[in-house]
Amino acid sequence: MQAFWNEKFQTNHFIYGEAPNNFIKENSDLLLQAKKVLCLGEGEGRNAIFLADKGLEVEALDASDVALFKLRKRAKEHYVFIKIRHTLLEYWQPDTLYDAVICTYLHLAKPYQKMLFEKSVEALAPQGYFIAEFFSESQIHFESGGPKDLTFLYDVNDILDTVTNLSCKILKLAQEVVTLNEGDKHIGRASVIRIILQKTA
Repeated sequence: MQAFWNEKFQTNHFIYGEAPNNFIKENSDLLLQAKKVLCLGEGEGRNAIFLADKGLEVEALDASDVALFKLRKRAKEHYVFIKIRHTLLEYWQPDTLYDAVICTYLHLAKPYQKMLFEKSVEALAPQGYFIAEFFSESQIHFESGGPKDLTFLYDVNDILDTVTNLSCKILKLAQEVVTLNEGDKHIGRASVIRIILQKTA
C-alpha cells in the first residue's frame, strides 16, 4: 500500500489540489475552537496547511513518505510547522488527545474501517470533534475519483453500526451527492459520506 501511494504522489504537482476539502472548510468554525488537530491519511497536506495557517497546532499522519515530503516543503513555504507521523493507520496507537481529528478520502479496506472510527474517537479529548468525508459504495457508479473496488468504499449503515457503540454523539452522518473539484483526481459529481462526531466522555 505504501508503494502504491508513493508512486501516485510522485509528481511535480499536488494531485488533489492545494485548497482544503470543502467539507472541512465548511466546518472550520468547529475546528477553529480546537487547539490541537490530527489529520489522518493527510497525503500532501492541503487540509493540514489550511488549519496550520489558521494558527492551530497540527499533526499529519500518512503512509506515504513521498506525500509527507511534499507536505513539509509546502509547510515551509507557508511558514507553518506541522508535526509529521509516517506510519500506516493499523500501526498508529493514539498516545495523546486531540481537540479534533479530521480525515478525507482515506481508502481503507473493509476490515480496517471500523478501526479507523474506533481509534479516531479514542484519540479525541472530551467534547472533541471527528470530521470526515469518504467515498460511499455508490461512488462505484461515478467517474470522479476514488477506488473502483467496493471493499475500499464505505457503507453508511456500517459506519452507523460502528459509531453507535462509541463514546460520541452523531452530529452529522449522511450520504450525499456533491460536485468535487480537487486537483486532477477528484473532479465531478460524487457520492460521499459526510460525518461529524463529538466525543462525549
